[in-house]
Amino acid sequence: MRLLPAALVATLLLAGCTPELQLATQQPYTPEWCQAAKAFPGNGNYLFSVAQCHEKGVAGFPQDENLITYYYSEAARRGHVEAGAQLAARGVPIPDDDLRREAVARAEAERNRQTILAATRPAQPPRPQHPSVLFPGGGPNMTRPPAIQPPPVVRPVTPGVSVQRENRSTSTKRNCVNNVCRTETTTCVDGRCTTTVSP
Repeated sequence: MRLLPAALVATLLLAGCTPELQLATQQPYTPEWCQAAKAFPGNGNYLFSVAQCHEKGVAGFPQDENLITYYYSEAARRGHVEAGAQLAARGVPIPDDDLRREAVARAEAERNRQTILAATRPAQPPRPQHPSVLFPGGGPNMTRPPAIQPPPVVRPVTPGVSVQRENRSTSTKRNCVNNVCRTETTTCVDGRCTTTVSP
């Protein structure tokens, strides 16, 4: 019986340490807040905040130009416009927002998949209505409006016209070894990739 209150207190203490809670409750640009922002490496807004933590020299976040550029670049790849502006102000090439486009493409593919699934599901038979004391008139003779289904996505097709699109992506990465930094730019066109390295 004594273990239950101790386990409950431990659970509440551990639950209070989540990054989301720290971001919501801590003062911005404190060491705890910056660590919580760093826990979301896939979010452009938080990556931008981590770059700002390094730029401001928050405790535990050194003012290393390579780290600042890295976090701004990762934020820009996820579509963060201000991160791109910070890179441009530093004279660093702005990377392609390939990760944002991939996320948008995945979301659109999932919407299309859900639309196709909804269109192929058999219609649910109506449930029998029973007289109700709470909802008079809700018996079997009650009429209901039909459920509204979203229309399927239809793409226009022009007869006799064939359109072939070029699948092109470009990504830029900065590698630093022994204080020597190089920029690697990889360009892929229809599955064929080339990489160029510049100082």
